[in-house]
Amino acid sequence: MFLISFLLVFLTAYFVTSIVCNGSEKRKISGFLILLVSIFANVILTMEILSVFSAISRINVLILNILFSCAAGFFWLKKGKPLYKPEFKRTAERIFHALKKDKILMIMAFGFLFFICVTLFLNIFMPVTSSDALAYHLNRAAFWSFQGSLNHFDIADDRNLVMPINSEILYMWILLFVKSDIGLNFVSFFGYIASIFSIYNILSFLGFCERKKIWTIFILSSFASVIAEVSSLETDVLIAGLVLTAITLFINYLKDKKLMFLYFAALSYAIAAGTKSPAIIAFPGVFLLLSFWAYQKEKKNCLKTLGIFLGFLIINFVIFSSYNYILNFIQYQDFLGSESAKAIHGFRGGIKAFVANYIRYIFMMFDFSGFRYSEYVGEYITNAKLSLLGFLHIPENLGVEMSDNNVINNGLLDVKMGTGLLGFLLFLPGTIAAIVVAAVRKIQNKLSTKSLAIFAFGLMFYINIFCLSFSIAYMVFSVRFMTFIVLLSAPVLVLSYMKKTNLLKLLILFFVMSYFVVITPNLISRPIKNIIRVIKEEKSISAARDRIRCALLVGYRGKMSFCYLRDMIKQTPAGTSFGIFPSADSRMFVVKMLENDGYKIDTMLVEKMEGYDFSKYDYIITTNKNLISTVLINKTKDTKINYKINKKGEAYFDKPYPYTCIYIQEHTSYIYNPLDKNSRIIGSTCNVPDSYFEKKGFDMIQNINFKSNIRENANYMTIYKKRDKIQK
Repeated sequence: MFLISFLLVFLTAYFVTSIVCNGSEKRKISGFLILLVSIFANVILTMEILSVFSAISRINVLILNILFSCAAGFFWLKKGKPLYKPEFKRTAERIFHALKKDKILMIMAFGFLFFICVTLFLNIFMPVTSSDALAYHLNRAAFWSFQGSLNHFDIADDRNLVMPINSEILYMWILLFVKSDIGLNFVSFFGYIASIFSIYNILSFLGFCERKKIWTIFILSSFASVIAEVSSLETDVLIAGLVLTAITLFINYLKDKKLMFLYFAALSYAIAAGTKSPAIIAFPGVFLLLSFWAYQKEKKNCLKTLGIFLGFLIINFVIFSSYNYILNFIQYQDFLGSESAKAIHGFRGGIKAFVANYIRYIFMMFDFSGFRYSEYVGEYITNAKLSLLGFLHIPENLGVEMSDNNVINNGLLDVKMGTGLLGFLLFLPGTIAAIVVAAVRKIQNKLSTKSLAIFAFGLMFYINIFCLSFSIAYMVFSVRFMTFIVLLSAPVLVLSYMKKTNLLKLLILFFVMSYFVVITPNLISRPIKNIIRVIKEEKSISAARDRIRCALLVGYRGKMSFCYLRDMIKQTPAGTSFGIFPSADSRMFVVKMLENDGYKIDTMLVEKMEGYDFSKYDYIITTNKNLISTVLINKTKDTKINYKINKKGEAYFDKPYPYTCIYIQEHTSYIYNPLDKNSRIIGSTCNVPDSYFEKKGFDMIQNINFKSNIRENANYMTIYKKRDKIQK
């Protein structure tokens, strides 16, 4: 059924693309991008319409797919049945001709093909394993598919509720029909394809030769974080593809003056803004870039073009990206989310923290993913950063939410990987060169359109870091946002191309091939060698995927607690109902998917305990002794505190309670003190004694202690069974 839905969505997008690109050959250049954006928009609109009526289901999705395809087909017929024919053959011939002229590029091409093949293998056979995806990205998609709407639900991790939702809508579309995460990693991969396609077209518009365009694509594709993200559920490359698509279509509009290109540019950016917040953070920098293009082409008339673009952007944002912002406002009276979520992620520390963040993000570019060179020079880089902060009299951790402990990364763990060596050896110098070259040529009155355009991309990099520095608190995981920002300014890499082969070009070749051929198949979380071994050892691909997902990180050995929970549930008859109290970061996706087998899985919050009807559950399960939640039912000022604090800062209760909750205050791990009027609550840690469930008619039947040095793998699971179902 998914194939039918996909074909209908694709057909609708093809009709739209054929109508928009009808006419000159120039219009067909961006047809592929319009096709991708149309597919994304179609799925989002379908799910939003059905969600309003809590009617998301396979049959209803198919009905809307048919209606949209018929409507698009009607307009396509009225326009004379135009056909969009991609110029892939002609482009491939130009690329091959350019490769023959430069042997270094030809070698890189083989490395690039190896990287693509490995990525395709991973995206086909590798299950989703990242903790963020199983606790948040993919988890919320599973909950939506079963409840039939995009509405908020009870869960302990607030990321499931407050964050933008567009990428997860795509995941839900697939889950709804396939009932599996097979193929979900291709969402990021197509974001990458949109990125390189856009950059190629942008450089074509600027008149750069084929070799320089190919060089730029190969270099940015070899960035460590790009390699990691194209086979994962991270969305930074996806939003980069959407924003770069918006830039490409905007430029295409300026050259062709077809209003629909401007509309789709705005649509692409609106979808990006509803996918992840960095797209919103980067908007000032991107808008300045678009303003530059518009002024260069239209002079004073550019204001009209920019005004129309902004109008389209607002309309498309309301239609395609505002759904969860509205839900946030309804539940939290704030479009951005809960008080606690904003306290955790929001910027703080004033002007000094802003300056410190800017410095930290620049130094974050010094990344050695996959290479041990940092063991020799990392100390000097770190000391330079600390010395600069010291010179400015800025405390080392001012404005920091999650510290990197001033460690220069050289590992291959996805969430900590930056752009790698070429990020600071080529990209960072490229941004500086773009600005310097433009300034020098301006003085010499030799400033060309190419130099001015590359200058704009280089300057946008620093503007985007400026905006990022005062938008959110600094986190070690913000390196993923830097990947997004780097991709937006990737055209500056064109300046690093050298026509002649020399020692420097050979050194660049060494690093590019190292990342393509050595790093790609050896990412810590998905090494090809171990994946193939597991596939050979298991009786089926499905069994191999399950073992990989459930296994502890190294070597795919052992089993994580959430899979023990799933297997325990599967030992009960279909139709059995479970009420589960998860903690923040609990990877509930695998458990929730058991509803496909007839089980009833509800997640519950301790703070809402008195509102639940426990009689409808056969089992109650707590996933830890102390249940941590970042979802709070009240704001700080309305939260009732039952505990008191002694002189040591420890919480205690002066009388017995059915269950107890201790609250944590912002920016520290300290217990919240109600006397501190300037601090906000960001989370709770609650304990429910066995006696509480006994009074509700349940008896404790099993405790399972999962010990681990890794916090998210250490759990103390307790299982309670309804008393009238316990065998005598």
